[in-house]
Amino acid sequence: MRDLKTYLSVALVLSTLWFGSLAGLLVEINRFFPDALTFPFFNSSYCCGTGRKRLD
Repeated sequence: MRDLKTYLSVALVLSTLWFGSLAGLLVEINRFFPDALTFPFFNSSYCCGTGRKRLD
């Protein structure tokens, strides 16, 4: 019974830390990209230049 109490308390602490850090990450992403539906760092055309057409 003592092991079960230890497991449940550790799982509660770890899940609280996990969801707290996830919420903080989402807040920071929303601070830098407010109301964004897409994020430019997930799109390869921004970093590689493949999304542009050459005019010459």
